[in-house]
Amino acid sequence: MTLLDNLLFSLSTTLPILLWLAGGHALKRTNRLSDAFIHDANRLVFTWCLPTLLFLNTARSSIVDSWQGDLIGYAAIFTLASIIVLWLITPLFTTDRSRRGVFVQGAYRGNMGIIGLAMVVNAFGTEVIPLASLYLAFITLIYNLAAIVVLQAGQTRLSPLKLVSQLFRNPLIIGVLLGLLWSITGWDLPGLANSTLQGLADLTLPVALICVGASLQFQSLRNNRYLVMIASGFKLIVIPVLAVGIAYLLGFRAEALGILFLMMASPTAAASFVMARAMTPWGELAAEIIVVTTFFSLLTTTLGLFMLRSLGWV
Repeated sequence: MTLLDNLLFSLSTTLPILLWLAGGHALKRTNRLSDAFIHDANRLVFTWCLPTLLFLNTARSSIVDSWQGDLIGYAAIFTLASIIVLWLITPLFTTDRSRRGVFVQGAYRGNMGIIGLAMVVNAFGTEVIPLASLYLAFITLIYNLAAIVVLQAGQTRLSPLKLVSQLFRNPLIIGVLLGLLWSITGWDLPGLANSTLQGLADLTLPVALICVGASLQFQSLRNNRYLVMIASGFKLIVIPVLAVGIAYLLGFRAEALGILFLMMASPTAAASFVMARAMTPWGELAAEIIVVTTFFSLLTTTLGLFMLRSLGWV
């Protein structure tokens, strides 16, 4: 795979997302989308579309056949450790507690289900889809659990019992857990249910990204540029470099290391905006981190993959 191949692939996976964002922003600027519509569409994605997408990705994976405990275990431990470190150091960048959780989520939460998975398949072929889907399912569970914790902790101090209760009432958590349970049974989804749920899941990306673009305020981007650039630096550079470097020292090579890099290096997920908008008053900060990381991931992912292949690590 040449540098040109990597560049063309990155453009083919991220440029459509940038176009969706631009389309949403243009629709809002020309008054073709109302604030009420954006609010309701965001709730639809958070409550139904995204949970359905997570359920399908998880339910269709074979845990027994595709399980690689070393890779998934390492990714889980590294993800949890990075979230804890980010939470502890965030006061260095902002004293506003209400923005703390949005910053942390934007710095760790990657768009694995859309961009990450697409890059993995392009780099290593469809035979890695089961492993990548299991990776996606387990790390998504961590992403969502952690997101609820950091977003709520940034707003109020909750009792442990209330926090646990809210965690497992979250639609995203319910979607992943139901998917895991279905996967364990080994049953195929009935044809009617599969096609109906897939139609709902297919709404996730366009609707979420239109809402992100419509919510983007460039004046706010100027006001938040310090936090946005720091969060983007962690998401696109610091976290992928540390994850891959430590994994290499632990003996990971070839496809496992490549999957780890492409998942960790994916830009911030649109789901971070959905949750930030639903749970905090700082949805625009989440939207700005998504836009910046999506744009700059064109460069960082291409260069990172090219370096790994040049070194013979993947």
